[in-house]
Amino acid sequence: MKQILLLFVVTIAATMAQFEFTFPEYKRTPLGDTIDLASMKLLKEIYDKSSNKNVITSPLGVLTLLSLYGSGSEGKNREEIMRLLGSNDYKELSDSYSYLSQKFSAMNPRYLTLANKVLVSDKFTVNDEFSKTARSYRSEVSSIDFSEPKSAAEIINNWSSEKTKGMISKPVSESDIDPAAAIALLNVIFFQGHWHVPFNASETKRKDFHLDRSRVVKLPMMHLQQSLFYYEDKDMDVQMIELPYKETKFRMIVVVPNDIDGLPEVLKKASEKGLLENVFRMSPPGADLDLDMPKFEIRSKINLNNILPNVGVSSIFQNGSTGIVKESSVVVSEALQEAFVKVDEEGATAGAFTGLVAVPMSSLSEPPKPIPFKVDRPFMFVILNDDIVLFAGTYAH
Repeated sequence: MKQILLLFVVTIAATMAQFEFTFPEYKRTPLGDTIDLASMKLLKEIYDKSSNKNVITSPLGVLTLLSLYGSGSEGKNREEIMRLLGSNDYKELSDSYSYLSQKFSAMNPRYLTLANKVLVSDKFTVNDEFSKTARSYRSEVSSIDFSEPKSAAEIINNWSSEKTKGMISKPVSESDIDPAAAIALLNVIFFQGHWHVPFNASETKRKDFHLDRSRVVKLPMMHLQQSLFYYEDKDMDVQMIELPYKETKFRMIVVVPNDIDGLPEVLKKASEKGLLENVFRMSPPGADLDLDMPKFEIRSKINLNNILPNVGVSSIFQNGSTGIVKESSVVVSEALQEAFVKVDEEGATAGAFTGLVAVPMSSLSEPPKPIPFKVDRPFMFVILNDDIVLFAGTYAH
């Protein structure tokens, strides 16, 4: 039995520039719900297993490649993948991820790049049906010599660097490459978003951030007073705001626990019920929000071999799949992801925005006092396109 090298590569950057913006109507779909729940399960496990509680992941990259791998799998391998991805119908599942790959790969590369790639060992031949499915995922399929790990790593790293504009240039090392590998599945998602609601860099000040109940540090806090979508969930014990990007239907959701040490419990509840239910309950609170939020930059290298079994996908590491290459069944030997996020004020001076939501009020009345929203403790965040989770992360220090 030969092996398959299963590799995930992903990045995100939130930066600057100016685009026309039309306030969108977001739609909630069954596919979005299943991706949401799977994403929250993955995020919780990554957070729990990480010694550094600043983590970033692209669940969509993981789920897309699992869906693709499932097309060449059968039995328990496929069943576990389908269970995590929330489907009882594999054709419907595959069609959904094929649609998402086509949708996102067709977007303007100035702000979003999604690319899939299949690298087949020059000693093997890719299965015809698997190749057909891969191409429906807009995946390149090409040959590689895995028996030369250094050269193979360079090929993968160059591809990642090109697709992420140099942000993730060395996701794999020579030691990550199994010379016996039959095939590698690769995914890159690169997002360069531009705030629709600008932060003013001159208002960024060092303010208190609570690491826990007993420790406080000073961090650069961005400031914004604006009408933003907002929601409080008493069950999860959180406050949530939405920060839209200029790129249509992209938005960041920031989830702040009411309890300074409450992030682990919030992640647990999100992994059980997802986040979208609350996202679609958000609305203008009737007053501006007085927002303080830290600038942050996170880079995570994630060994998915240790994560996927905890969310119910273990068989692919043990049992062979026969529909991927013609000569042999294959098992997954390596599953990894590198992800990056940067959030700062860039774009604050690029096109002023005076109000996302207009709140009617009498000309004789006093405007309501702004509502404080302090992101001053460990929190979680997600970046969505419409109802699809592209990235999810936590920031703790």
